[in-house]
Amino acid sequence: MTALGASSAPVSAVRSRRLSLTSILVPAATAVTILALALLPLLTSWFMHPALDAAESAAWLGSTRVAAYEFSDMTVHDLVLGGDFQAIDFVEGTTGQALYYTPDEVSHMRDARSLLYAFLALASISAVFLVASLARGRDRGATWRSVGRGARGLAVGVVVGGVIGFFAFEPAFELFHRIFFPGGNWAFDPRTSRLVQLYPYVFWEIAAASLGAIAVALAVLTWWLSRRRATANSAAVLDR
Repeated sequence: MTALGASSAPVSAVRSRRLSLTSILVPAATAVTILALALLPLLTSWFMHPALDAAESAAWLGSTRVAAYEFSDMTVHDLVLGGDFQAIDFVEGTTGQALYYTPDEVSHMRDARSLLYAFLALASISAVFLVASLARGRDRGATWRSVGRGARGLAVGVVVGGVIGFFAFEPAFELFHRIFFPGGNWAFDPRTSRLVQLYPYVFWEIAAASLGAIAVALAVLTWWLSRRRATANSAAVLDR
């Protein structure tokens, strides 16, 4: 009996560590995956064009709305698909000035692309991990509950961050850039910078609010779905 008890203790400890690790990783992976899904619509023209209009980007640029759309579309194309941002150069608008990025702006956009790629890579890994955990986990009910905790935690975090951002958006915006762009190539003069004129503060306020709203909606939906799935799996276990 003593030998049996001694041999079963390590097995129990290993299971406990696995459960503890899962209870941490699954919620984190859930939050990252939801954030990535919420971000993707913001990279489309369906969001970008109305947001540019709301931010009055064309007026900042001194160009037409169509020129602002085209300038932004090329920027997003290079951001997502890996362009060099240096080919974005054309003459358009009511004043006929050229719309292009300076070397410092190009450097910043390349850093932004690296950050985007890193986040999307992390989100892809997180999504694969979630699918694998739900497909192979022995206690899927517990896994679904962990998914629900991650979704609930993200929703609460986004709401709290939204309240802070509502009252202090500019300091939060600056803090974000200081953390993720420590090289300092993010402070531009709005009087001369095409990047800032195309995407002024108002644009980023709209983008942040939209990202938060989509993330909260997806998180609430995921939390609701995870509760249903956890209950269904628990009932299936009891029926066996």
